[in-house]
Amino acid sequence: MIAKILTPEDNAAWNAFVAGWPDFVLMQAHEWGAFKASLSWEAVRIGVEQDGRLVAGAQVLLKRLPFRWASIAYVPRGPLVDWRDATATQTLLEAIHCVARRARAISLKIEPALPHTPAALQLLDAQGFRPSRYTNQPRCSIVIDLRPELQTILANMSRSTRRNIQRGERNGVQVRMGDASDLPTFYQLMQRTFKRAGLPARSFAYYAEEWKALAQAGQLKLYLATYAGQVLAVSMDATLGAQAASFHGGSLETHHHLKPNDLLLWECLKSAKAQGCQTYDVWGIPDEVGELLSRGETIPAHQTGGLWGVYYFKRGFGGKIIYYVGAHDFVYSRPLYRLLDALLARLGSVDKLAQLDDRLGQRLAFTSQCGVTGDAGVRKV
Repeated sequence: MIAKILTPEDNAAWNAFVAGWPDFVLMQAHEWGAFKASLSWEAVRIGVEQDGRLVAGAQVLLKRLPFRWASIAYVPRGPLVDWRDATATQTLLEAIHCVARRARAISLKIEPALPHTPAALQLLDAQGFRPSRYTNQPRCSIVIDLRPELQTILANMSRSTRRNIQRGERNGVQVRMGDASDLPTFYQLMQRTFKRAGLPARSFAYYAEEWKALAQAGQLKLYLATYAGQVLAVSMDATLGAQAASFHGGSLETHHHLKPNDLLLWECLKSAKAQGCQTYDVWGIPDEVGELLSRGETIPAHQTGGLWGVYYFKRGFGGKIIYYVGAHDFVYSRPLYRLLDALLARLGSVDKLAQLDDRLGQRLAFTSQCGVTGDAGVRKV
């Protein structure tokens, strides 16, 4: 087996490899790397080949910290490797560590699509990874099998969910596919949804760049539920290969009696099936659900607070609960890692740290243009 840095000429082969992975791993597609590059990350794709065929790989995202004194390395929904294959795992990880160390990375964060089991945790521990308290991708979700007939998929839902879908149809709610002109409306509903949940929202530029990079490749679609000309709910869905996921969603705090969210998700499921997808990931339910299942405990039928309302809504559509191992870190510099960990504790996520770096870079670039002394090495973004 050999590991090599992939070039743009390898993009088609790489995407075919990613699309064939048994889990939804769009964040490993080269279009996702292009999207993150527009936000001043660097994407490096590493492939492990055996007999000229890709058998493992990883898209490593590198983010220079303020003043370029160090960086962080991140592999979202990866690496893509059979962790039980010691040779492939070792070959890939050695190449990833080489790339990360050359970029002066403080640590390497990975979020493999690896089921949460004692055996999986032992495999990660054996490779020097430690659990991280900062997870970007959902650890727990529900995956719906789209291979049966639509009537069977519908029958596998709860009675109340089926009733809500029918109510939405009777009430005159309609679902249409959107385009770039609908992004401002989509963003407004996202903002309102995040505000209700008490969560920070991303910038409009983030979603616009994501749409620009992925929609052109057919990997992102926007759906809007409307009533009497008003948009009540939105869903931005991603697809890759035979898998789909509900990436982003939002709704108004009014008109719940019309049941637009139930009808919207049902139409998204139907659309994904029509595109040839075999699975649909509802993309995120409370981690507590996975923790309870991993301990063999019963999931409460009525629980309030946090994201439990989201869980009860999504559970009504059927499907299988999945629970991943979550984010794990490999530390290259323990003193700097402790400093980074303290900074992340204040900011709350790696994305916020990256946004802080971008703002600092823009400010320094502005002062440099105005003749104010600054760091000449800071790249303009």
